Formats: sequence, structure tokens, C-alpha cells
Amino acid sequence: MEWEPTEEDLEWTKSILTTLEMNQDWMEGEMAFRRTGENTLALLTRTERAAEPAERVKIVLAELDWELDEEHVQVIPDDPQAAAEMMQQSAESWTCPECNEHRVVNMDLEDVSWQVKGDTNYVDDEGNMQTYDRWVVTILCECGEPVYLTPDDYYLVAGEFNFYTWRFVDREGVAWIARVMNPEQVVESIDSGFLEQLNARHLGTTFQGDTVPPHMRGTFCILIQVAALEEEE
Repeated sequence: MEWEPTEEDLEWTKSILTTLEMNQDWMEGEMAFRRTGENTLALLTRTERAAEPAERVKIVLAELDWELDEEHVQVIPDDPQAAAEMMQQSAESWTCPECNEHRVVNMDLEDVSWQVKGDTNYVDDEGNMQTYDRWVVTILCECGEPVYLTPDDYYLVAGEFNFYTWRFVDREGVAWIARVMNPEQVVESIDSGFLEQLNARHLGTTFQGDTVPPHMRGTFCILIQVAALEEEE
């Protein structure tokens, strides 16, 4: 590849690298990177059409005395259906990174914890670097070790129903389950006057002292007290 970076390319990339902490992610276009060493970035995923942009990043990093690790990169097909099938097949084979025995899909995918662990950076359409919370879903393996997944990865192994279910503990120490209502359920509940009886709430950025996971914000949820649910079962 004969492409050469400009001074602006070098300075822009350098400004991003200096803000990245160890194990922090950087999203750029259709590529995802993670800082894995003092001067090392790992290319986590990229689409097929992002082969050339990834090569350009590699050239820029070399100019800055950084290394791009592409050993475990996952190349996502450009075709949406093929990409979805590939990701689903890959997710079914994931195992606990500690014991390497138990498959993630066979773990308790309902009783999970949503947490913010640091932040990640991305460059917006105007070329400005933005920072947002790095959400992690924690699942407990049978071996006793926690397994950490990104929200997207959790969706792949747990499915839509579990993905749109959030377990949390309120300020008084009471455990709850919030399950998202679909638009039809919301309309029917409003028309019938049963919305309040269902103990439904509209979630914002925070709820009862807890930060709401991004995909749950702006939704109507039915709130179920865990103790009451367990007694009924």
C-alpha cells in the first residue's frame, strides 16, 4: 500500500492514543480497537470493506512507534444476513475464559449484572472524539469465575427477551426486575387503564438511584419485585 499519512493524520491519531487507558476500546468507523499494551493496539473487529482503512491505521501507528495486533481480528461480512449468521455461530461456541470448559450459552443468562466499567472513545461524523460509558454484562460461570460480555455479545447469547430485562436493587435494598413492554402492550394498557396496575414505569437515565443501561432508557417497563416473583413460583 503506497498511502502515506499526513502530519494531521499523525497528530489526530496521537491525540486519541494519549487518552486511551489500558484495555480501553476505541471505535473508528467500522473498526474496533483495544489498547492491550504500552504501545500496542489490538484490532478486535472490522467489516470486509474496512480492510483498507485498517491498513491505513496500521501505517499511522507504525509512524508513531505503535504496533497493531491483528492476530485475533474478527472480520464481519458486509452482507447483513451473513454477518448476523456468523456472529450467532461464533457466540454459540464461546466458553469461559478461565476454565475454558463451560459454554456461555449454557450459563444462567437471566441473573446477570449490568455495570459501567470505565469508558470508551469514538470519533463522531464531524471528526470530534467523544467518550461514552463502557457497559459490561457480568455472568457467573459454574466454575465460580465471572464472564464479562459487551451488551451486543450478551444479546447474541441471551436473546431479545433477556436483553430487555434489567435486574437492579433500589435504595432500600429491594431487588427488582424491569421488563420492557412492546408498543402494542403500552397502547393496550393505556387504553384499558391498567398501566398503573401493572406497576409500569417510564425509564430515563437513572431510576431509583441506579444508572439505567442505555438500551433500556426511554422505554416503559413492568416492574416485578424479585421476592414476590420467587414466592409465586
